[in-house]
Amino acid sequence: MATDEIDDRLGIPRDSNGDPIFLVLPPAIQARYDRRMKRCERAWQATRNPLAFAEATTWAYFYRQPHPAWLHEASWVLAIKRQGKTHATRALNAAVFLQRYQAVRDAHYKDGLSWEDAYDRAAERSASTSWKAEARTMKAAYIRVKKDLKSGRGGLYFTPKWHRDFMPKELRKKLNNASKRAGSR
Repeated sequence: MATDEIDDRLGIPRDSNGDPIFLVLPPAIQARYDRRMKRCERAWQATRNPLAFAEATTWAYFYRQPHPAWLHEASWVLAIKRQGKTHATRALNAAVFLQRYQAVRDAHYKDGLSWEDAYDRAAERSASTSWKAEARTMKAAYIRVKKDLKSGRGGLYFTPKWHRDFMPKELRKKLNNASKRAGSR
């Protein structure tokens, strides 16, 4: 199949440069899109079947439309269900390593301390935190994170930004409870 055929986007008209026009669909195409999305929404609301979610995201992609609110909420539901203890533990450990790295970095570059003094300062500053450690552990964390960042593995330190406006109230509550449980381990 030719690239043009793959990128046809179900007949969405193109502008004078050949780029697909999106967001404002012609009435007939908009009606077809709305019917397809409504069918997916009804299936999701009735069954929470992930395939209804997947199909809806595919339609939104093909029609180049923004996700409706129900689809956005469905993505959070699925992500929360999919996130397991391993993910939470990994994220918590990564956050600890990143905090230690930043403390050493700031002590060295912002405060102008030597590396050895920076490890000691970071250890002192961490004493009353959940990421407290001795100077040698601070050094090891700094080296590890710096190596990961330098080799393009910064995604290991991804911290989700769970903003209250982005998700439904019941999901916020569930996330807060999960993070409290993870923090108490």
